[in-house]
Amino acid sequence: MEPTGKEFAYLHVCQRKLWLFRHGIRPELEYGNVQIGMLLGEKSFSREKKEIPLGECGVLDWADFPDGVIHETKKGKSPGRGDAAQVAYYLWLLDRHGVRVREARIHYPAQRKTDTVFWSPELAESVEKDAQMIAEVVSLEVPPAAERKNICARCAYEEVCFA
Repeated sequence: MEPTGKEFAYLHVCQRKLWLFRHGIRPELEYGNVQIGMLLGEKSFSREKKEIPLGECGVLDWADFPDGVIHETKKGKSPGRGDAAQVAYYLWLLDRHGVRVREARIHYPAQRKTDTVFWSPELAESVEKDAQMIAEVVSLEVPPAAERKNICARCAYEEVCFA
């Protein structure tokens, strides 16, 4: 099964969350922070065409294909490695299917901040290593042990991990 963009993000945020998500445990749709993030994505950059499906692998928030740029909007307060890994995967996936995209812009509207991830051969290698790591994590018989992190208090999986 091809990994999803969300799984690339989860690999860098929490491997237990990655394992639980891949094995069908998905409390995030009922979680307020996720719903706020979805609403933020709908309301931000309202003139852009939204939600471009990438098969079962994910959804681009929007794209400017003639300029070679894809866009992702995030609710988070600060850029994270998971956000960059997710868009790197989308760049890799598009390139693999012959769609030339040179960069991904990650927008953080609440902070009025934008990060950019540029396509490169080194990025492709990183994505392929991440894909291998995802395969290793999700093939475990049981989820990785729960580890309390700063982000746990804002995570939809907190009750699953620490109840």
